[in-house]
Amino acid sequence: MNRFAILTAAALTATAALTGAASAQAYNTGDQARAALSRIVPNADVSALSNAEAVATYQAASEASNPAEARENAASLIRAYAE
Repeated sequence: MNRFAILTAAALTATAALTGAASAQAYNTGDQARAALSRIVPNADVSALSNAEAVATYQAASEASNPAEARENAASLIRAYAE
């Protein structure tokens, strides 16, 4: 019974650690997307974007065929999310 309790505690600890890492990853990814968007569109206010909005905007900018198109895609999405 004692061994079962130790194994259960270890499993719960591992699950909590993995869950925490997953939630931190989403936050980290949003921060990275905001930083990249700040470089693409320096005058845009990217701090108001949620993590999902920042990642979606960065992906749209990344799919552009040239830097001007990337800037325009990112700027238009940031304006749309701000409304």
